[in-house]
Amino acid sequence: MKRTQFLMLALILIIPSAFSQEEETMGSGQDNSVGIGGVVDLSYSEGDKPGINTNTLGDNNFNKVRALTNFQFQHRDKLRADVEVLYDDASQDKIRLQGAFVTIFNLPDEKINLMIGKIPNLFGNFSKREFSDVNPLIGQPLMRHYRTTLDWERTWDNREQLILKKRRAEFKGQLPLNVLRGATPTVYDARWDFGVELFGNFSIFDYQIGVTDGSISNPDAGAENDGKQFLGRIGINPVTGLNIGFSGAMNPYLSKPKTLEDKQRLLEAGKGAGEYKQQAFGADLEMSYKYFIVFGEFVYSKWDAEVTEGELSNRSFYIDAKYKIHPRFYIAARYDRMDFSKIENPAGGRKETWDYNVQRAEGGFGFRITTDATLKIVEQVTKFEKGSGIKMIQLTAVQLSVPF
Repeated sequence: MKRTQFLMLALILIIPSAFSQEEETMGSGQDNSVGIGGVVDLSYSEGDKPGINTNTLGDNNFNKVRALTNFQFQHRDKLRADVEVLYDDASQDKIRLQGAFVTIFNLPDEKINLMIGKIPNLFGNFSKREFSDVNPLIGQPLMRHYRTTLDWERTWDNREQLILKKRRAEFKGQLPLNVLRGATPTVYDARWDFGVELFGNFSIFDYQIGVTDGSISNPDAGAENDGKQFLGRIGINPVTGLNIGFSGAMNPYLSKPKTLEDKQRLLEAGKGAGEYKQQAFGADLEMSYKYFIVFGEFVYSKWDAEVTEGELSNRSFYIDAKYKIHPRFYIAARYDRMDFSKIENPAGGRKETWDYNVQRAEGGFGFRITTDATLKIVEQVTKFEKGSGIKMIQLTAVQLSVPF
């Protein structure tokens, strides 16, 4: 673990302890509180295998058993420490530290707050709905997990990149982890990153500004290429029920090469890993009226790479809606799409997309069994562009989400 990451985790453990000792010295511990909570998901799916939803950690919202546990220490309304542990029965690690961070509020008021540690992704507006208790459906938008054929462990030229694209078709669109371990998502919510964030609100504006180790598509990259990401989001609340946001991020995304062959092949002459950057810009929308709520997001992302006659970039968007028909019953749907830029095919000189364009629709309903437990039933359909040779991937799934 990098020294800065170790120091951040040490702060998370030391700061709450210091406040607790301060209270004991003052003869009052009533302003301190500790708590535990989280959510357990039990899922089952029929139809095509849901592997198209798997990220590079092996996580998948459709896996049979998932559980997020949050341990929290609160000191008055000034400080909070959170430790989040995730269990996924099909993940590579099964159990891992998802997040660990300290939040200091009101410096000096609600306009300035500080978060430090292994923090959630602040790009866009989906991360706050990442888990099942706030996600009206089961799956996540393509831009938030979908593994493109760009490898964060090495660079590729035009011919090699298009070979990877064809391999996606070979595996029916699902690109297994043993084929391309470092397949790069656009925005990777499953990996939280070490960093520092300032956030707050004033008038009709809210903001988040952060510095983290990795990029939004590869949060682990900074620990290996000494990169630092600068990212931020500004939100505007012109009227009640409407928030419009704009995000931006830039940082090196390549990971450290694992083998001698990769070291020799990884970089263009005279370049270091830190010179290959991801640049991303996004816009998001949240709109609610009575029992109806709509979310949407658009992201343009570009990655520096060794390609000629073109660039490795994509554009993606989603829009989802939820309507509460009854206090215990709602319907929801999401449509999203990802389109890739074109590069030259050396074989014929024509240009084609460096990965297959893809679109997805997911819809279903949720029924609140108890005050907390929700049963969801959804249908998800994923389609690739014509000419890809990849059949439509369709699955039906049920999930029981139980917060505690």
